[in-house]
Amino acid sequence: MGTTALEVARALPASFRGRVLTNSVPAAMELAAREEIEVQLCGGQVRPGDAACFGSHAETFFAEYYADKAFLGSGGVHAQAGLTDYHPPEVVTRRTIIAHSAASYVLADSSKLGAIAVHRVCALSRVTAVLTDSRAGDEVTEALVTAGCTLLKAP
Repeated sequence: MGTTALEVARALPASFRGRVLTNSVPAAMELAAREEIEVQLCGGQVRPGDAACFGSHAETFFAEYYADKAFLGSGGVHAQAGLTDYHPPEVVTRRTIIAHSAASYVLADSSKLGAIAVHRVCALSRVTAVLTDSRAGDEVTEALVTAGCTLLKAP
């Protein structure tokens, strides 16, 4: 959720108004200057490198809300293994966010499609769609679609 969250924050149009819940310190800082956006940062232990918060504070925080849309990063997206991640403490947080969102979108560049990280988050049927880039290969995208995944490719 670290670097992906920052890119989502940067991509929010100037016309966006509303509340953003995040575990990303950089995303919160990016959005904090925008008066039209209420930023809620979950707190918890901060992971070195991408400054993503995790742990029981983050889990409790996200369990208290129900979001219209959630945007999540991932370590891997695989037709059989589903959504996977490399950071064990963030797995429960991701599951909580998915369970407490009307729609959840996984943002995964093409290098993560077909990849399996060591910790399973959930089956692909639990997420609304996977958004990826145009470099995603036909074989891996066909496998995901055959497995019932809604896959959206950026131009």
